[in-house]
Amino acid sequence: MTARLHPARLAAGLLLLAFIAGAAATARADFRFARMGARPKALGSAYVSLADDANATYWNPAGLVRDSRVSLMLTNSWLYGISDLTNTYLAADLPNLGGFHFGASWVRLGIKDLYSEDTINLAVARNLPFFEGLSLGVTGKMFLLAAPGYEQYNDPNYNGGDQGYSFDLGLLYDSGEAWSLGATVYNLVETELQLLESTSDPDPIYTEWAAGGSYLFREILLITADFRNREGEFNNIVLNGGSEIWFYDTMVLRAGLDNAMVTLGAGLQDDHWQVDFSIETDKALGNIYMLSFTVRN
Repeated sequence: MTARLHPARLAAGLLLLAFIAGAAATARADFRFARMGARPKALGSAYVSLADDANATYWNPAGLVRDSRVSLMLTNSWLYGISDLTNTYLAADLPNLGGFHFGASWVRLGIKDLYSEDTINLAVARNLPFFEGLSLGVTGKMFLLAAPGYEQYNDPNYNGGDQGYSFDLGLLYDSGEAWSLGATVYNLVETELQLLESTSDPDPIYTEWAAGGSYLFREILLITADFRNREGEFNNIVLNGGSEIWFYDTMVLRAGLDNAMVTLGAGLQDDHWQVDFSIETDKALGNIYMLSFTVRN
């Protein structure tokens, strides 16, 4: 049977393409809509106190201390059923050295042959010796912005792309029992990017923050919640939350609420691999599907 795209869905997709293309046309850099990791997204993006795998490099670098294994994660997202929209995410837990834990990640969001946003993260974390259970992490970030669509039209104002730098700072307290707390400040240095030399008001990549906690009931049911600010406005705060329930430490079901969007997910794992899947629902544009695959030593 040949799949047919509902006219309303098609119109929503075209609007989304127009929105991102318009961002490029006006030299607006956003870097807020890329998806990083199926598990965090299935939990409603309430991950700042849970970070314990390769996703920690982005969500809370302090969480790298919770995982001493070397691992590699690849995530792909299918956005609103539009094949030209791409969102790829690669993250790694790197070997630890002298009590320091390292991580790296790369994410790309873009439209094929038209527009792309890349973020490269390098992170380091360490347990703080004066406070048992408390860890500190720092992530250095490089943002790369490009719009190859301009080259097709030989726009003289196109500067060939832009780049910027910033860093994140994270704290995580692991009680060693059933609960943990975490906080991260993202993009402590607000950088500005632009695509056109004629742009008089480049857009910043905003400083944002998240703080939250999690609790594990009877070793199988986990509840997590985060407070996050939006749009770079300190008092523009939303509450995200999620939960997951494990079966025999092998299969997991997840659900969450991310900025009024329902999220669902599931996962399977063995000692050396893990597969996670998530769905984000959007009444206006359609669904976002994510699949993450992790291998570890």
